[in-house]
Amino acid sequence: MAISEREWKMIIIVSVLVGLATISAILRLFARYKLRVRIEADDYLCFTALFLLYGMLIQLILWVAIGGNGTHIKYLSPETLLTFGKIFIANQFTYFALVPILKISFISFYRRIFFTSHRFNVISCTFIWIIGIWGAGIFLICALQCRPLRGYWDKSIEAHCINGNVFFIVNQGFNVVMDFVILALPLPIIFNLKRAWQDKLALTGIFALGGFVCFASIYRIVVLFYIDPADPTHTVYRATLWTHIEPSVGLICSCLPTIRGLFPAYRWHSRSSPYPPDHHDYINSSSNRGAEHLVPSDLSKNSVYIMMEDGLVKPEQDHGWVEDRHDIEENEGRREGGIVRRTDTQVVQGLV
Repeated sequence: MAISEREWKMIIIVSVLVGLATISAILRLFARYKLRVRIEADDYLCFTALFLLYGMLIQLILWVAIGGNGTHIKYLSPETLLTFGKIFIANQFTYFALVPILKISFISFYRRIFFTSHRFNVISCTFIWIIGIWGAGIFLICALQCRPLRGYWDKSIEAHCINGNVFFIVNQGFNVVMDFVILALPLPIIFNLKRAWQDKLALTGIFALGGFVCFASIYRIVVLFYIDPADPTHTVYRATLWTHIEPSVGLICSCLPTIRGLFPAYRWHSRSSPYPPDHHDYINSSSNRGAEHLVPSDLSKNSVYIMMEDGLVKPEQDHGWVEDRHDIEENEGRREGGIVRRTDTQVVQGLV
């Protein structure tokens, strides 16, 4: 089956986005390696989402090449229509697994960064459960949307099926709500920082790039209304395109905060801090396997340091910030050798 110019454009657009997502994930992993920070749950979820994204790309190519996606139904043979339906249902299963994993990866990253806030932990954990339960339910409904399931792609057998368009739109409505929730979750903490407004704006910008994911989710609802049951193979084109754009952009955005750790020359410095940027001692914390933490001894109990690559340093209950003496002596030895390693940090006030 010849592939039209429009179908080639869809394959190219999605391939480029998946390529950018791959580069982002590799840079994320490299940032972890360079900063000698252990791989956490959000990283594993990110790479799981990436492999599912590869699966969707393969399905898309097959869907266009042998499944008739983008072609008017009147030009397709019965065998091609069977293939179209089989790939369509496979694509749904992959998408319904990918999206919850990606959203939970976002929230898991936030929990690693802002873990000293009990209220934030409770709220974020609640949304993880909501997304997980909803995702499992949607996956189950997808498997039961036709009884028998073969009736989804083989119209020659008698089957009882739900309204597919309504199913997609309801699920996408939930995705839109969760995307805005995920976008808004860290904002109260960021705006409560005692920082210059430029610092807040820059940090907010890193997370706000996820706003495009919200736009993609909303637009995907719009294009779902364009699917015509009388000619689904042709009218599903735009829905197919945005079904692949949404998770690709989401995965890229999920990697950006960690990738920022590759550029330590960019210093965060609070005007309210009594310490100039190069005044602090940098002490190696054994509890974080090689990640250096900035530890001035007279910080207040209500101050914590956010490290975008490795979360927060926990405040000592009674005496401000305290580190293990062995780590201090080890770091002193490094200074005697003439090498002082530094990690960019930012001060967060009032999280605990």
